[in-house]
Amino acid sequence: MTNSERRIAALQNLLAEEELDGMLLATSASFVYLLDMATLPFQRTSVTKNQRGIPSIEALNAPDAILYVPCDGACRLICVPWREQSLAASPVRPEAEFIDRFADALRRFVRGKRFAAGDCCAAWMTNLVKEFLPDADVVPGEALVESLRRRKDEKEIAILSRAAALTDAIMDKVAERLRPGITSPEVEELLVRFGIEAGAQDLAFGPAGMFTQAGTPSAQTIGACPRDARLAPGTSVAFDFGYIFDGYASDFGRSFHCGPAPAHLREGYAALQAAQCRMIDSIVPGVTNIRDIDGMVRAEVTRLGFGEQMTNKDKGVIGHQIGIDVHEMPWMNKFVDFVLEPGMVFCSEPKMWFPGECYMRVEDMVLVTEKGAVSLTHCSRDRFELPVD
Repeated sequence: MTNSERRIAALQNLLAEEELDGMLLATSASFVYLLDMATLPFQRTSVTKNQRGIPSIEALNAPDAILYVPCDGACRLICVPWREQSLAASPVRPEAEFIDRFADALRRFVRGKRFAAGDCCAAWMTNLVKEFLPDADVVPGEALVESLRRRKDEKEIAILSRAAALTDAIMDKVAERLRPGITSPEVEELLVRFGIEAGAQDLAFGPAGMFTQAGTPSAQTIGACPRDARLAPGTSVAFDFGYIFDGYASDFGRSFHCGPAPAHLREGYAALQAAQCRMIDSIVPGVTNIRDIDGMVRAEVTRLGFGEQMTNKDKGVIGHQIGIDVHEMPWMNKFVDFVLEPGMVFCSEPKMWFPGECYMRVEDMVLVTEKGAVSLTHCSRDRFELPVD
């Protein structure tokens, strides 16, 4: 049985448990997950005419393909003609139709009264079904696929591990080039260029090398440093960046200080890194709850004397799951009641803010195993001060 077949079969079991006749998914991360193929997760169609011949603005928010998963039996895949070739490798054979005839195509095989829809274009797909099944009940169903996506299989773990290693190496290359005079846009250009050279398919999000210049107005608000500001002694740089490798995301962060740093900043960064490592070492799969992760890091940082500098005190937000999407559910905060399971991969990104002086953050990709947890990112935790010559 292929990965796609296993994933679809697992979803069909969930549909049966929920007494749902089937699920519709537009091109999205969950769509990509179920088909186990690298394709663009979402493409908006061009403006087309509806069945009455009137140009439809709604078509701008319509997907280019729909996957229908029945609770039992074979799946069907409908796509616009210009996507048929790119979906030819799909384990479900694509059937080409123009967008204004998707409802007619679905009518041929969608049977039942109660269906689930993925989040992407949910309202649009609901309207399609109701064109030929006006009494159908279409309910939100993204959480069903998310429950499957939480635990990564061996293939996914291998891809995420490689993505983390490549991102580590890029951080090292960028850090070697951080010298006085470089600007934030120039730093971000390095992140983009090195990602392309490493074989990244895309950026996971806009890369950030956030400067904080001590003693200037920019040090009063996180991210307020002028874009044309140049790295100089006393300036700190906080990184947040990631890429898409083989269809899966990486997300990573480290911080640096240009020149010798005051002792309290060196100690604060060391405390942040030490707390991150202690949290990872303390995870017990099947026991540790997501809502406790923030507290585990915060307690250790407080013990080391820097609790007041930790950000997000009220919300307790410390990270997120990661996979095909850079931000996957469930989020890592003190309000989420969910026990960590083997196969989950999450990002922990604690941050500190020294008003008027420095903003610092670390971020690591963490894999939960049968025995505990390991960091997939291994870039130096000790390197903080940058040379000024």
